[in-house]
Amino acid sequence: MSHSPAVVRTGNSGSERPPQHRSALLKRFLPLGFFLPAFLFVAAVSFLPLLYALTQSFRAADHMGMGAFIGIDNYIRFFGESKGIAALWQSFIFVAGTVALAVPLGFALACALNRPLRFRGFFRTVLLLPWLVSNLVVALLWAWLLNGNFSPLAQMVEFIGLSLPNATTSAALAMPALIMANVWHSYPLVMIFVLAALQTVPAELYEAARIDGAGAWQRFRMITLPLVMNTTIVVLVLTTLHTFNNVTMVFIMTGGGPVGATETLALRVFLEEFKYFHTGIAAAAAVVIFSLNMVFSLAYIRVLRSEKTNVN
Repeated sequence: MSHSPAVVRTGNSGSERPPQHRSALLKRFLPLGFFLPAFLFVAAVSFLPLLYALTQSFRAADHMGMGAFIGIDNYIRFFGESKGIAALWQSFIFVAGTVALAVPLGFALACALNRPLRFRGFFRTVLLLPWLVSNLVVALLWAWLLNGNFSPLAQMVEFIGLSLPNATTSAALAMPALIMANVWHSYPLVMIFVLAALQTVPAELYEAARIDGAGAWQRFRMITLPLVMNTTIVVLVLTTLHTFNNVTMVFIMTGGGPVGATETLALRVFLEEFKYFHTGIAAAAAVVIFSLNMVFSLAYIRVLRSEKTNVN
């Protein structure tokens, strides 16, 4: 009786891969598969419009279509006018004033709310409310409060025989009024981020420092500040970008006036596009805003990395 020879397979064919190899490939590329839809969505709503705006900034674009290539003429036209430089400078003032007030205020409130206070939950809720209100409502509210004719503050001042100036129509008071309104809207973000970071600091560190004779300021400087510095840098970035790109509050409260005293760069982009229909100039200014946002972010990240290096 003849038997066919048994076929012994000593390995996989060249077209097949071991299960271990396929499992390793799956583990390597599966996260990318989950990441890809989100990346495509962000590219569709962010990167593609940015590239389109960059293209428009080098062309004689109008409201209806794309014109001929003109190089950097749109940038020259925007910054060649005094309004462009003034808008850039006023944006820096708006951002600096907001950050200089909102971040310390939010930090101080977070430190206060981190202590064992009575009705702490109530105060946390009340102090968080401004962040829940939209820019539109905040602008209308503060424009009404600072009105020198019929606001509650004007009525109270008039009761004692004085008059309240209309801050939103005063060249000297319009920017401080705008900064005040934006600080009121921005400090809760700082507060909630810093408060969350403070609650991760071990209480044993403060107790050990207190036993060693460290005072309140020394405990704050040597323990609290270094451990929440990363979070503080993050809220600095968020507050800066939110303020620099804010159009609604400026447009509703002052409209860029009086006589251009509060016309920021973001509002200038809005006006160039939707009022004057200078699409190419508006695109050039938008590219400048994006570039400055990147500069701000990279500067803060550099500071954050240097802080980590110093701590290590």
